[in-house]
Amino acid sequence: MTTVASSGEESDRTPNRSPLAGKTIVLFEDDDLVRRATERLLRGLGAQVVVASGSGQALEVLRSADLTPDWVVADYWLTPDESGLAATQAVLAQMGGRVRGVILTGDSSSEISAAVSEAGLRLLRKPVSVDQFIALLTENG
Repeated sequence: MTTVASSGEESDRTPNRSPLAGKTIVLFEDDDLVRRATERLLRGLGAQVVVASGSGQALEVLRSADLTPDWVVADYWLTPDESGLAATQAVLAQMGGRVRGVILTGDSSSEISAAVSEAGLRLLRKPVSVDQFIALLTENG
C-alpha cells in the first residue's frame, strides 16, 4: 500500500498552527490499525505522508512525486524481508541531506537499541506518547 497525502482540510485552513506543515514524512508500519492512526495523526498535524510497505516502494513514490522527506518513521519489525531499520537506511542513503529517521519498537533488546544508535537514528519505545512523538518530529536539528 502506498499513499501520498497532504495535510487535511482543517490543516490547510490554518497552516501556521500545524506543527508539521510543509514537512514530508515517510511512514513504514506493517500493523494496519497503527499505520492508519499514525498517518491520520501526521496528516492532522499538517504533514504530507508517504506510506509504503518497503524502501523500494517509498523511493519510487518519492522520486515520481519529486519529494524529499524530512523524516522517515518506521516500525522496527516491518516485514520478514526488510526491517524498518533497513528500510529507513535505504531511504536515507538515496535521499541524503537533512533527512532524519526514527525507529519505533516495543522490543527492549539492547541489540536493537545499539543497531539504531549505530545507524545514527532516533529510537522510541512503544507505547509511544503522542506528545513525545510530536516533540521529536518538530524539534530542530
